[in-house]
Amino acid sequence: MDLTTNYVFDAAHRIAGHPGKCAWLHGHTYNLELTVSAPSLNPLGMVMDFDDLRDVVKKAVLDLWDHATLLAADDPLGPAIRAVQHQAPDRVVLLEGGQPTAEVLTREAWTRLERQLPAGITLERVAIRETPSCGSAISRPLT
Repeated sequence: MDLTTNYVFDAAHRIAGHPGKCAWLHGHTYNLELTVSAPSLNPLGMVMDFDDLRDVVKKAVLDLWDHATLLAADDPLGPAIRAVQHQAPDRVVLLEGGQPTAEVLTREAWTRLERQLPAGITLERVAIRETPSCGSAISRPLT
């Protein structure tokens, strides 16, 4: 049985080296959707409690990325923004996995979420949308 939830977060990013407007620092209201599964329902008839899943998502992704600036680890804007925003240096997130594209953010979210889920719960799908019409998704391969 599957359980699917949606979350919204706001963040700034840029794609350094992009030939168009994505090279400039800008922001999005991102939509994060994830699906988890369990082989059977728990004694209360749930895959997992929505509040417990929200707590996992909050700790793994939202607390880090919401109202943050997401940049590639080697982006020269990282240190500059941290210096100006010295009261909240943790709001500048430098991603070791590459540019903060929808694809990289989706992969990073998958990795972070998969580590935080309780035993018996499997991450099946993660999707991140930058806009209502543009996004990326990763799904567990069917076996």
